[in-house]
Order: sequence, then C-alpha cells, then structure tokens
Amino acid sequence: RRARAEAEFWKRSEGYQTKPSDQLLQFDCGGQQWVWEVCFWTGEQGDGGKKNTNDITFMEELLDRIENGTQGAGRIPAHAPIEQRWTASSSSKLSPAYFDGTTDGLFSWVGIIQYLPNDETDPRRKHITNYFVNDYCDVLRKVGSPYQMTSHWAKLEQPLSIWKAADLQVQLRERFGTDTIEQFQHARAKLDPKGILSNPLMDLAFGKPKA
Repeated sequence: RRARAEAEFWKRSEGYQTKPSDQLLQFDCGGQQWVWEVCFWTGEQGDGGKKNTNDITFMEELLDRIENGTQGAGRIPAHAPIEQRWTASSSSKLSPAYFDGTTDGLFSWVGIIQYLPNDETDPRRKHITNYFVNDYCDVLRKVGSPYQMTSHWAKLEQPLSIWKAADLQVQLRERFGTDTIEQFQHARAKLDPKGILSNPLMDLAFGKPKA
C-alpha cells in the first residue's frame, strides 16, 4: 500500500523545469537514509556516438529482482525513488566514469535508497540497516556485475565480510587495471607517507601502500 502511494506521489510530481543550477539542481533527501550509487558505461555520446541499451536493461533487471525476486531471493521493499542520471565520461583514471582517457563516453548512474526512522533509539533502524547492506545491496551487486559497475567513491561502504572485501579488490582491479592502481599506490606512498589522507576503507580496497 505504501509503495503504491509513493508511486502515485511521484506520478503526480512529474514534469520538467529549466533553471540555473543554483536554483534548481537541488534535492530534498527526506531525512536519514542509506544510499548506494553505482556507475556503468552505456555507449558514446553525441550525434555520432553509438549508444547501447545498458541503461535500460540494467533498470529492467533491477526492477524485476525488486518486484519479483529471483534465484531464491524474496521481493525487495524498495523505497522511492530509485535515481538514475547520466554524465559524460571522465579522463581521470580512477573515476567510476573513466573511458579511455576521453570525455566521449556516456555513463549512467543508479542510486538505491532506504529511509531510516529519525529516532535513533528506534529498533527498526538496525533491521533496515541489515536489510539494506545485505539483501538490497546484494541484489544491486548481482545485477551490476555483468555491466562492470563501479561504486560512487563517496558512497562506498566498508565490506562486512572477508569475501565481500576480496570481491571489492578484484572488482576494482578489473575496472581500473593493475597498472593504474599501482600508480595510485606509488603516489600515496610518495605524497602521503604517514597516511594522513587515508582511511581503513581505502587501505582495504587498495591495500596499504609500500614505502
């Protein structure tokens, strides 16, 4: 019932506006929440570019798993909205939207969300957190793996098991390449030898740089 009400709210709220970014490029997050946003390649931009259908099929597969459940997984009580946006590729080698050092690529970003009760003593917060981090994120991870999806760096969470930590390390090396990661590690060791700009998650994802 709540999902139908949310869907009706967003249907009635749909529309288009064009304004300067300092007036319109804003979003009311609606309180405390868990989020995870991922990025994947969906072709090339521009009139001469060749766009594929990754952005559409990704969402269709994600919605199918949420609504129907697959491979033994139950349906997901997903909160609205599931955000999807598009950007040009980046020439930064460690950007989730890196594409052969050019800005000709087209990338789609998809974000899932789970709201939390504002009262931090509410026992439902723990259940929602466990469900999001495990069930919901696992669904997104399974859908996104064939697309070589990469997490938004600011929304990457600490893996809760050694298996997920190992998967993260493998995924990052496959996405960015061993040479790029070794260059990054060398830069960390040279420019930040005391690890002031590091944190446990960075060390887990890339390993501690060797002096």
